[in-house]
Amino acid sequence: MKTIIISPFIVALTLIFSSCKSTSDSSKIATLAENWVASNYESKDAALNMVTENMSDKGYNIGARYIGFGFNFNADATETDGMVVTNVIQGGPASSVLQLGDKFLSVNDVLVTQESMDNGSLSFKGTPGVPVNASIFRQGEKISITVKRGIVEPTYSKEQILQNISNADADSWGENLLGYEIREAVADANQRIVYVKTWDKFLDDISGLEA
Repeated sequence: MKTIIISPFIVALTLIFSSCKSTSDSSKIATLAENWVASNYESKDAALNMVTENMSDKGYNIGARYIGFGFNFNADATETDGMVVTNVIQGGPASSVLQLGDKFLSVNDVLVTQESMDNGSLSFKGTPGVPVNASIFRQGEKISITVKRGIVEPTYSKEQILQNISNADADSWGENLLGYEIREAVADANQRIVYVKTWDKFLDDISGLEA
C-alpha cells in the first residue's frame, strides 16, 4: 500500500462508543483514536486488526472528496492483472457505467499500462463536467464508454475497508512514508466524536518529491 489515508478511519470512531458519556470515556476514545492512527502507519496487520476489533459493523468510512470517475482498483495487483474495477462508488459519475470486474484498456486513447498508471497520464481526474472516453474489457468483450468527470464523495462500509486493507501488499505498506507525528487527540463522548491532529511526510509517487 503506497498511499496512507488517515482521516476517513477516524470518522468511523464516532460510531463505536454510543454508550460513552463520562470524561474518562472521552479519554479512552482519544487514546483509541491515537492508536487507530498509529496502526494505519505501522503495518497492514496492525491496521487490519484495529478495524476488525474496534469499528462498528454499522460504521462507515467517509473518504476525501475529489473530482474523477468514482471507482477503486487494487493498485498492488496492476502488474499482473491491470486496472480492474474492485468497487464502484455509489452516486459517483461512473456509477451507472462501470461494473465490478471491468478492466480498463485505454483512457482518452492512452493505453493503460503500469507506466501510464504510475506517471499520472491517464485522464480520470481533471476539470469537472468534461467527458472522458475510455475502453474497457467486460465479460470477454471490448466496450467503449464515456464518463463526465464529477464530484466523488466515497463512503465505505467496514467490509469494504477490510477488503481494501486485505488487498494491500504487506511488504510495501507505507514504503513512501518518511515520518509522522500524532500531535493531539480531543474527544467528546457526549457528542460521540473525536478529532486527531496528525502530521506526516511522504514521497509522492508521480513527482518524486517530498510532500
